Amino acid sequence: MKTTLILLAILALVALCAIAGCRLSGKHSTEATVALTAKPSGRIAIVYYSQSQVQNTALVAKWIQKHVGGDLVPVEMVESYPEPYGETLRAVKKHHDAGTHPPIKPVPSLDGYDIVFLGSPIWYGTYAQPLYTFFDSTALEGKIVAPFCTHGGGGAGKFFDDVRKACPNAKVLDGLTIRGSNQIERRLGMGVTAHSSEDAVVEWLNRVL
Repeated sequence: MKTTLILLAILALVALCAIAGCRLSGKHSTEATVALTAKPSGRIAIVYYSQSQVQNTALVAKWIQKHVGGDLVPVEMVESYPEPYGETLRAVKKHHDAGTHPPIKPVPSLDGYDIVFLGSPIWYGTYAQPLYTFFDSTALEGKIVAPFCTHGGGGAGKFFDDVRKACPNAKVLDGLTIRGSNQIERRLGMGVTAHSSEDAVVEWLNRVL
């Protein structure tokens, strides 16, 4: 009986957290209230890698496109990392420890673009392994690069420094760091919008463009 009561209490707590998460999501999923002050000139590409089922980074990429236009350019692995997210991280760690750059599907040429937004989740303190492969085959020389990242609570790590190292002949703008959801929050259904907002993206665009 005691075990049953404890189990019921835990389930009730999880339900309350899920409800709270939904409310947070509802609060931040509304339309942006901050206006873009000026749309940048030039052709825009929004390159991003987004792995998780929550699609934290993809959501931010779509918010950027909504306000500045441009073409979404997802970086996709030939063979995706496994789900659930715990399995993803184990597979990522193997690539990280071995210095492996996993195969990705062909990415359209960026030769005709002037501004490249570049987004990634933070894994092991920097950008995701598939972006190493992207940088192996794609030069961003002479372009304006605007980096953005999502994380589950650990911050941006070396992401922005590593992007600058990977793009030595590009103009790299100050980046955007967005708190996404972590593994526990995903299980509770809280999602990325519990911590981020479209307004934060627009405010960043107004600062750097």
